[in-house]
Amino acid sequence: MTFNALGQSDKSTKLDISISGGLSLPVGSYGNKNPSKSAIYVEGAPALTVKGFAKDRSGFAKTGYCYNLEIKYKLTTSLRLLLLAGTYSNTVETDGMSDFLTLIKDNRETKVEEDDYSFLYFTPGIGYYYSLNKFELGLNLFMGYSISSFPYYKFILLYTPDPPIIFAHDGPEPDLGAFTLGTSLSATYNVFNRFRIGIDVLYQRANFAYNMSPRSIPGGNPVFDFSDILKARVINTGLKIGYSF
Repeated sequence: MTFNALGQSDKSTKLDISISGGLSLPVGSYGNKNPSKSAIYVEGAPALTVKGFAKDRSGFAKTGYCYNLEIKYKLTTSLRLLLLAGTYSNTVETDGMSDFLTLIKDNRETKVEEDDYSFLYFTPGIGYYYSLNKFELGLNLFMGYSISSFPYYKFILLYTPDPPIIFAHDGPEPDLGAFTLGTSLSATYNVFNRFRIGIDVLYQRANFAYNMSPRSIPGGNPVFDFSDILKARVINTGLKIGYSF
């Protein structure tokens, strides 16, 4: 739940600006942590050789944080236009992947390291609000565009001579873009003047397609190309403060 402070309902106020920060909770396949079902194997290899993990099956995302800027414009007493911009980030659970790779390599220790997921989004939308005395309930729908950092990760073969061989993506690591869809629910209470406190729950989804070209470092050959999709699904919550004009 999100606790927010926004402008008091007033017939003379049209514009509402708020900022918020809180938790980002992964849901769906984005929060799954099943390495055995998401492992991608090298075809034709004499042993079980994993070249990556399919993020469309298991994202391995953990609880992170989010920050939002929300601007709302009152069309009528019930309808609002809105613009939601912000960022959220999730750390990645790598212990399960490391244990899985170590097991299939006959207990030869392998460690997985992966950068945090990081997202930036811009989403216009529309909301419907119902007021009852000092309370206001709202439902918002929005769609827009999100940018994600490249989901870079590497396998460190600790059983090889020091420094150990690394198996990782080799090539450009561009930011990824995707269409974003979401919705939020809010319940607010007028405290004084143009401020109020309340609760928000915001759900977002976006699919980020990308290509991987992992290889052994040093060595370089062969390169095992494959395509994947990071299916980001989050419920963002946090403390919110704002003002109405």
